[in-house]
Amino acid sequence: MTRIHAATQSDVARAAGVSRSLVSLALSGSPKVAVRTRERIEQVAASLGYRVNVSASSLARQRSTIIGLVLPNLRNAFFEQIAACLGRAAARRGLTLFVTVGSDQSEVLHRSIESLLGVRVAGIVFVSPWLPGEDLLAIGEEVPVCVIGRRSPGGRVDSVRVDEEAAARLIVDHLAALSMRTVCYIGPRMTDEASRRDREYSLARAAKAAGMDFEVRSCDEDAGPATRAALDDHPEALGLVIHNDVLAIDAVPVLRESPRTLGDDVALASYDNTYLAMREEFALTSVDQPEDLLGERAVELLCRRAEIMPDDEPEADAGTGTEARSIVLTPELVTRASSLGR
Repeated sequence: MTRIHAATQSDVARAAGVSRSLVSLALSGSPKVAVRTRERIEQVAASLGYRVNVSASSLARQRSTIIGLVLPNLRNAFFEQIAACLGRAAARRGLTLFVTVGSDQSEVLHRSIESLLGVRVAGIVFVSPWLPGEDLLAIGEEVPVCVIGRRSPGGRVDSVRVDEEAAARLIVDHLAALSMRTVCYIGPRMTDEASRRDREYSLARAAKAAGMDFEVRSCDEDAGPATRAALDDHPEALGLVIHNDVLAIDAVPVLRESPRTLGDDVALASYDNTYLAMREEFALTSVDQPEDLLGERAVELLCRRAEIMPDDEPEADAGTGTEARSIVLTPELVTRASSLGR
């Protein structure tokens, strides 16, 4: 006799092209899901013959000592540093960090999330997630969630991030002091890269306040072509601001080939202040994000949301109750030869 496979929420999610958490929220009748989205999910569930598994739902709610971490990729040294800081912060509380890697591909990212939900983690930390706010809200209804490097979409999703407005002012003020006339921001070509949009808007406002022209260019995994095009199009003193240190490294050989002089008619700045920025061959001026503090605060918020925070540990001043808690940290600009010249 052929055994019929009972449809699961994961099956419904794959068929509907959404996350399993969003399926869970929609099928529970939550008003937080858009009506059209809920109706589409219900139709897909019905067509697959999905039935609620009460025992599985009960098992998933058991207490865990595992914290999940979803990184966008392993190419960025900043993600590596954040993972190490989160691991230390978790270990101090007797917790284990379980790391998985998503991507800019929705299906791959959802599988990463599914793997964490499958081992019944106590909570999930997302670093600069490529997820719509609706999906994050849905996951937050199922398990405690904290995002690093992105604003919270609300709900039960907490966040820890650096003050992007303050970081943009530090960079633009530095470029203005070097007599740069135009600020050109080069960011990753992502359709839903929330951190890019926040960074772009903050830089645009800071440039306007400083009376400087501002433009945006997109790049793929190599920022070199966009850097070269910006130099060709702007003969005036140009301040290049690149989304992170990894991409900024691509601009270094382009600037070396250029007849321009660093600190005179061109200056380069980036974000994250990783060990790559500190290397002498790159010497990047970069916004420092305090990784230890980002990791510590993220684990603290997650533990409090999961109700596993020790009673004697002080609570961060970041909101109360079930509302989203947000912690915004102060950045620092570390200046080096990429903007000052040698």
